[in-house]
Amino acid sequence: MATARLQELQQRAAALRAEATALTLAYRRQTWLRFALVFIPVPLVLVLLRLQIEAWHYFLFGGAYIGLSALLYIIDGRASGRCDVADRAADEAERACNEALPVVLSGPKDLTDRSDTGR
Repeated sequence: MATARLQELQQRAAALRAEATALTLAYRRQTWLRFALVFIPVPLVLVLLRLQIEAWHYFLFGGAYIGLSALLYIIDGRASGRCDVADRAADEAERACNEALPVVLSGPKDLTDRSDTGR
């Protein structure tokens, strides 16, 4: 019974760790894409059109840059939070598994104390 519970905890811990790892890898891949989509187009368009735009266009580009940067940080913060939650859940499952391991390895406890005869 205890070994079945330990196996269940180990499987749950392994599944949660795999999920946390997959979320973290996906987050890292998507982060580079998000940063590239924010920090490359606005400055690139500004450099390409610098001789053709008027002074007030710089304010528009600056606002777009700041707005897109803020949006990026909001999206990135949420994705990072999901990774942190998954990582904490995996750590908690591994901790529960490690706490259950000594109980299973020590075997069943003898509830009768034979050193004291009760006299």
